[in-house]
Amino acid sequence: MNNNEKTRFFLDKTGFFAESAMIFLVLAAVFRFFGCWGMWENKGEYVMLTLLPIFCCLLLTLCIILFGRKCFFLSVIPVMLGVVFFVWKALYYPSWVNTVICVLYDLAVAVIYTGTVFSWIPTKWLLAPMFALPFLYRVSVIDIPALSNKAEPVLFSKGMQELSILGILAGMFCIAMALRKRSAAAPAEKKEKKEKKETETAPAAQAEPAPAAPAAQTASAAPAAAEPAPAEKKPASEPTVIETTPEMSAILSDEPYTPVLTLNPEPLTAESGDTEKTDENKNG
Repeated sequence: MNNNEKTRFFLDKTGFFAESAMIFLVLAAVFRFFGCWGMWENKGEYVMLTLLPIFCCLLLTLCIILFGRKCFFLSVIPVMLGVVFFVWKALYYPSWVNTVICVLYDLAVAVIYTGTVFSWIPTKWLLAPMFALPFLYRVSVIDIPALSNKAEPVLFSKGMQELSILGILAGMFCIAMALRKRSAAAPAEKKEKKEKKETETAPAAQAEPAPAAPAAQTASAAPAAAEPAPAEKKPASEPTVIETTPEMSAILSDEPYTPVLTLNPEPLTAESGDTEKTDENKNG
């Protein structure tokens, strides 16, 4: 895996340089609006020299706010539109040498910025000087001598336009400084560390004894948890023996039954003799 696959650039919108970039870009749009006020007679120049830079500054600010961490490569769109603006502006220079130098510079900015945000260039330190050096050049070589020239004072519109250019350069320099590297393997490493931590904490959690339940809760749960006593087994009943008489035996065996008459004469007792005497006395 090469460096382009390993490294990604992102931008934190809450950082110092990111917030500074948004401030400079918004100020650049405001300065451009007031500096080009009243220049709408020529619609083509008004669109290219006024509306286009204002739109680029505001769109780039939105890219910092919305896509700084995940999709900051989308900022190529307003930057490329800004390159078109600077190339168009260079065509109006009186010296063709300045025009050629500015056009080459603008194309170099387009290539280096695109390569950086798309991670084709694995460093941001080529991008930062691309904006810092022109800023210092314009301030030291163009602006300071123009402000010190009392014979030809700077007009308000020209001053606002120059402040707009300086704001764009300062904002782009802050964006370059706010870029940070993010390794593509970082999410996988974080996932591995998280899994390792979970595997280390799992045995420890299993080894810890379960907290003892309160005594009242244990006592109340004991009857519910007790197993029901097994049902007592009844002893097997003994077979019933039926006593049979000779009559029943004869019926069950289908044999003819002959009843036997047995006489059991009762012996006469003294009482029976007395009863006979009383009967005779009555009859007599």
